[in-house]
Amino acid sequence: MSRFGGPEVVKRPAAALILMLPLLVACERAAPPVADAPPPPEVSTIRVLPQPAQRVTTAVGTLEPIARVLVAAQEEGVVTAVAVREGDRVRSGQVVVALDDRQLRAELAQAEASGEEARARWRRVESLRAEGVMAEQDVDAARAANLIAEARLEALRTRLSFTRIQAPVSGVVTARHVEVGDLASPRAPLLELASGDGLLLRVPVSELEVVQLAEGDLAVVTVDALPELRLEGRIARIYPAADSTSRQVTVELRIGDVPPAVRLGFLARAHLVLETIPAALLVPEDAVLRGAEAASFVWLVRDGVASMRPVEVELRIDGRAVIGKGLAPGDEVIVRGMAKVRDGAPVAVAAGPAASG
Repeated sequence: MSRFGGPEVVKRPAAALILMLPLLVACERAAPPVADAPPPPEVSTIRVLPQPAQRVTTAVGTLEPIARVLVAAQEEGVVTAVAVREGDRVRSGQVVVALDDRQLRAELAQAEASGEEARARWRRVESLRAEGVMAEQDVDAARAANLIAEARLEALRTRLSFTRIQAPVSGVVTARHVEVGDLASPRAPLLELASGDGLLLRVPVSELEVVQLAEGDLAVVTVDALPELRLEGRIARIYPAADSTSRQVTVELRIGDVPPAVRLGFLARAHLVLETIPAALLVPEDAVLRGAEAASFVWLVRDGVASMRPVEVELRIDGRAVIGKGLAPGDEVIVRGMAKVRDGAPVAVAAGPAASG
């Protein structure tokens, strides 16, 4: 109340009213919309399930024949015929090279005449001996002369047979070292034959790995010249000693049923199984990341939320990691889109999780 008995009138400065007007107008306007939260990162996952896995080592070698046979001359002579060329298949006993035999035939004819004379003399001596008019020393001399003549005939027939050189085994001609007109020397190779069914592959294997191999083990063999081809090889033998410098041991594989396109001397690779794991948990190597202190981990998804899981990698096989500890069958592992994933944050799985492998 004022001192005059009437109601008290409060007076406000006009400037305050002016300042409040913009605020009232602003309140009457609609508030701006709140910005939407960013969508969760999209990821791809696999469902980890136990499956067989193999640890394999690869060794390189050259394809060889089961047996490499050198056909050599046993008699000296000029080559008069060569019946085969490289790539020809020959059978055992087939004449492949002929030598000039004219001199030996002449010597054989002379020896046959001498032999006939020795046999005739021996028959006369036997008749006279029966009559008791032949001394024993003359009988012995006639018998020896006859035997010597027969032995000489046999030797010349043998030498003559050497002028027709035969294939000692059936096989394929891989090299020809003489031509018509060449002088063949005893024990000098004339031809080379590849014999036997199938091929051999000898490869070097580290001493640390060869102890996990055994004779009879199967292996897959690939040929560089025919990348789509897969051959089955079996370990025929493991050499008894390691090379003192390389610390490698030679492993010999036998390959059967070889197609004609595979040739001797081709470079081949033996894929040898060192270990088989019957129930391995496999994830792509790219899914295994490195954390603090170089510890390995993977990202799991459970109920749409990502979580970090430490793991131990036991082996790495062909771009996949065998997880020894940290995962259980059925875990859903992120394999793509890990860059924006955060522990405990939601993620969007691009499609239904696929089984590992």
